[in-house]
Amino acid sequence: MEALLLGRDPDTAVRLSAVAGTLFAVTFVLHLPPRLVGWLSFPFGLFLPLLVGTAFLAAAVGAYRNDGFFVALSLAGGPSFGFYLPLGLFELTYPSATVLEGLTIGATVTVVAGTAGFLVGAGGRRAIRRIRD
Repeated sequence: MEALLLGRDPDTAVRLSAVAGTLFAVTFVLHLPPRLVGWLSFPFGLFLPLLVGTAFLAAAVGAYRNDGFFVALSLAGGPSFGFYLPLGLFELTYPSATVLEGLTIGATVTVVAGTAGFLVGAGGRRAIRRIRD
């Protein structure tokens, strides 16, 4: 059960968690208002499929490499929270979203994309192993 939740290899789980933190930091900085970071700001705008795709792909790759449902959720949560948290912190939308709304939406995207990514990644690895054996 522990391998299903945290992954087969604890060292890989730690490395993947560091990747999740990096994804959060990069997405957060890219989504800050231009008045704070200048040219680094990337206005995601309505291009949300990029965000959901990144969260899903990160979770799927993490689950394929090491299983670990919680690790897959953290990989999906990195870009999700990095995107939605600045919306509330810096009032980037009108009407402005609160921090709680940003965290709620980020958590929803995390759970949906992370669970789907985990199922695809872990299921894909098991299917490939079964085909090879």
